[in-house]
Amino acid sequence: MNDKKPIELTKLERLAALLQDDGIDPETMDAEQLAQYLKVRKVDMLIPQKRFLAVLKKSKARQSLELARERRLKAVDKSKNILSTGADAIEAVKEKVRAMIQNLGRHDPDQAQVYAREFEKATPEDLAVLEEDLTLLEMEESDNGQGDSQNPR
Repeated sequence: MNDKKPIELTKLERLAALLQDDGIDPETMDAEQLAQYLKVRKVDMLIPQKRFLAVLKKSKARQSLELARERRLKAVDKSKNILSTGADAIEAVKEKVRAMIQNLGRHDPDQAQVYAREFEKATPEDLAVLEEDLTLLEMEESDNGQGDSQNPR
């Protein structure tokens, strides 16, 4: 048998020892033969089966949590990249709006000052609106300039 005393053996070790003592190799037995063998010897496998299923369920849950954690970390990295790219885009829009306000200041300093005040307290969403407004103003300026040169007074 084993070097351990029977009291020190786990249930599975005792089962393995019992099978060895009977000269049976459980790996050559199919499930039905093994179940019949255990039933004849009155070995109750219900508790070990329940424990095994609980360990398996816990292991699957842990694996799901680890996968969810990996996905969450990937999502955080992706959002950081998007935000950093977005921050660069916001800075580019800010620079463009500043240049447009400076250009407007050459033609209409009062209106440029109004836009400059709005620019100072603008959120990223407001910057898009400011850019649109200033683009429209530039288009009007260019239309007015072309109209004046084509139609001298």
